[in-house]
Amino acid sequence: MTKNRYILAATNKYGRTVFIDDVPNGKDCGCVCKECGGTLVAKNNGSIKAHHFAHASGNDSIKCSQTALHLLAKEIIAEEKRIPAFVDGGIKFVEADFVEQEKNLGDIIPDVYAEHNGNPVAVEIFVSHAVDDEKLAKIQNHRLTTFEINLSELLFETKEDVRKAIYDIKNIRPVYDEQFTEKALADKKQFIDTNGMIKTVHNGIVSECPMHIELRGRQAVLSPVDSSLCQKCPFGYKKEDENSVHCIGHLQQIINFSIWLFTSHIRGQNVNFNVDYSWQINISENKVVSPAELADFLTCVTKQKFTVIRQRKKRQSLR
Repeated sequence: MTKNRYILAATNKYGRTVFIDDVPNGKDCGCVCKECGGTLVAKNNGSIKAHHFAHASGNDSIKCSQTALHLLAKEIIAEEKRIPAFVDGGIKFVEADFVEQEKNLGDIIPDVYAEHNGNPVAVEIFVSHAVDDEKLAKIQNHRLTTFEINLSELLFETKEDVRKAIYDIKNIRPVYDEQFTEKALADKKQFIDTNGMIKTVHNGIVSECPMHIELRGRQAVLSPVDSSLCQKCPFGYKKEDENSVHCIGHLQQIINFSIWLFTSHIRGQNVNFNVDYSWQINISENKVVSPAELADFLTCVTKQKFTVIRQRKKRQSLR
C-alpha cells in the first residue's frame, strides 16, 4: 500500500487535472476529488505542512490520495512527454513524439500511451495495483511495449517529489517488449540446450519437477507436473515437435547466466501450506537454486523444517 498521505492533485470545474500550488487557497479552488467526487479545499498558504487538498467533509481516505497520486503522475508524463525506453541494452528516458492519457485500445486502456520513433509505448502507474496477469495477456496480444512505474511505497509531499520518483530508473519495471522478450527466450533456450538435460514426457506429464514440491508431512517431494507448464518455467521449455522437455532445474552447481530476474511458484498441498508463494531468484547473482535450497525456503515461509526426497528417475543426457 502506498505511504502517500497527501492529495496533491484534483479536478477543477472544467474537468482538468490541477496541482495544489496552481489554484487559489481555500474553497475558492473550485476543485473536486477524482476518486469520490467530494468537494475539496486547497491548503496551500502554509509554511509548516506540505501544501495539499483536503475534503471539505474532513473525510480524507487513503484511496482518494492514491487516486490523486495516480492522476498527478500521468499528468507529469503527459506534460513533459518523456517516457522510458530500451536504449543500448538499458532503460533510459526519451522524448516521445506523441502522448495521450488513457487512450482506448479496445480491450485495454493504458495509463499513458505514447509513440517514439513511430513505435507505440505504454506506461502504467503502480500506486495501489500492479499490472496483473489479465492485463499482461492483453498487453502481449497487442505486442505493446509497456513499462510500469512503481510509486506504491514512497512518500510524496510535493510535485517535484513525484517527478523525481517517476524518472528514477530503480522504480521502473519493463512489463513487455517484443524484441527484448524474443531475445531473452532465444538466449534461455540456447542456455538450457547447452547446460541442461532432456526429460521424457509420458502422457503429458514430466515425472519430477524441482520447482513443484508436494509436502508429505515435513518432507518435500519433487512432484510430477503437466509438461505444458514447462514452457513458462524459467528452468525449462517444451519443443512443439517432440515429446520431451529441456530442463536445467536439476542443476545444483553455480552457473553464470545473467539475463533476467524471474519468478517461480512453489505450491504446497497439505492443509497447513495451501498457498502459492512467489519466489524471486536473481540469476545475475550467478546462482541457481538446488532442491535443498527449495526445502530451506519452505522452512522459512512455514516456520517448519523440511527435507527433500529425490524420487528415483532415469535421466537422459542431451542428444
